[in-house]
Amino acid sequence: MDYEAIANRSLLDATLWARQEWETVGDNAHGGRVRVPFEDSLQGFQLLPTQMRPLDLYRAQSTKFEDFATRWEKRYSLLFANRSTKMSLAPVVDQKPFYTYDYPILGKFAAYPVIGHFGRVPVENIIVRRKFATENDSVRRIKDLRAILDQDIAYVEEDYPNAGDWGPFAHFNNVGPNYFELLIDPEGQILAIQGSGGSEPGLESEDPLSYVMAGYGLLKLATKGGRVVLKLLAQRAARKAAGRIAANPAMIRLEKTIVDLQGKSPIRTAELLTSSRIFRHTLTSELKGVSYARIEMEGSLRLSTGAAAHFGEGVYAWNAGATGVGTYIDIEVAAGAAVETLKVGAQSWVRIVPAQGAVLSVRIVATNLAAEAIEMGRKLVR
Repeated sequence: MDYEAIANRSLLDATLWARQEWETVGDNAHGGRVRVPFEDSLQGFQLLPTQMRPLDLYRAQSTKFEDFATRWEKRYSLLFANRSTKMSLAPVVDQKPFYTYDYPILGKFAAYPVIGHFGRVPVENIIVRRKFATENDSVRRIKDLRAILDQDIAYVEEDYPNAGDWGPFAHFNNVGPNYFELLIDPEGQILAIQGSGGSEPGLESEDPLSYVMAGYGLLKLATKGGRVVLKLLAQRAARKAAGRIAANPAMIRLEKTIVDLQGKSPIRTAELLTSSRIFRHTLTSELKGVSYARIEMEGSLRLSTGAAAHFGEGVYAWNAGATGVGTYIDIEVAAGAAVETLKVGAQSWVRIVPAQGAVLSVRIVATNLAAEAIEMGRKLVR
């Protein structure tokens, strides 16, 4: 997460902004003072080393939490008043403030980033791989959920469709526990169990935040704190981005067309262009001016294939600024193309492929070809 994202996901601690009011019962002789939270604040929690401390949390008008919230948070977080689901889960903020805020009149207060949510979740809304679903009850049901968090993953989702490889962890029965108090990350993945109970009010307390899933290396939030969650969210986002890139048609094509006709065993690294980039392409034709004019007119380069493509089909080029490469054109390649860097010894070059087709769209932005040769080539291709 970058600075802007965390800043907009941070909530002010409004606990000390609460006021005391006198509440009467019958007459003034039978009443007492009650605590009234700050207007528009909501109750959340702060993740501390050994517990979650209740806090009144307030979202400053300058922040745009909705722009940086996950789809899951928009469905279940108390921060969204117009949510359509039955479950309402309270935000959990980090132990350390992201910034302090000098609030007019009230003084200086701290803002803490939202790192997850906490609440009471029915067992039917705990979604696991079907092979881990349980019909056990009592203590055995608790142990079953602990075991899942130790070896796999579990999510919180309401009205999950009854299809596929995932489904409810368990179903309601007369023994229970039918509810678990859970710490949940911003994407709905369960981080830890704090309590469990039946359908009756109140929950049986467990060791605070003692069970954390194996996917997090069995890290205990009780000792590591909320920064672990932020770090893991960033890692998860990176893994998701990598997965999307790997599934891109251009990247799939790049992978499928790998060959090594010369037996040089190059070191290969691949990437998907997310913005346009300049490469240097050598003009090998005897009529270089004609080649230049054709590429300029068509706005594309034909892909090398077959025996001419020693390391796989594609457009072969050098990185921008390469020297000693003969007569060249600098080409701008748009985002969406897959690029493989090939390295043999001290030499490196690239192979570029589009998602489909026999040509790569390019734009010539520079060349070392003589102007006279370019003009002659233009006349010949018209």
